[in-house]
Amino acid sequence: MSQIDEMACKELVEVVTEYLEGSLALKDRERFAAHLAECPYCAYYLEQFREVIAASGALTLDSIALDRRAELLEAFRGWRDGGV
Repeated sequence: MSQIDEMACKELVEVVTEYLEGSLALKDRERFAAHLAECPYCAYYLEQFREVIAASGALTLDSIALDRRAELLEAFRGWRDGGV
């Protein structure tokens, strides 16, 4: 694989959702897999990403305390508007 074809960590982070959804192009899936084989940090990142998805899938609106719900909504409003 040439230098041009290698996937950088930053690119992997940008396409991880597409990878997990199965919508990443075949060539990019191959580059993704090759990068994971060489980069333990990105392999760990992917593992964490999968764990978050699994954990958040168990959440229901009723399982989140009202004050926490308000905090989350405010945080996401700030994120959507470009704030942090």
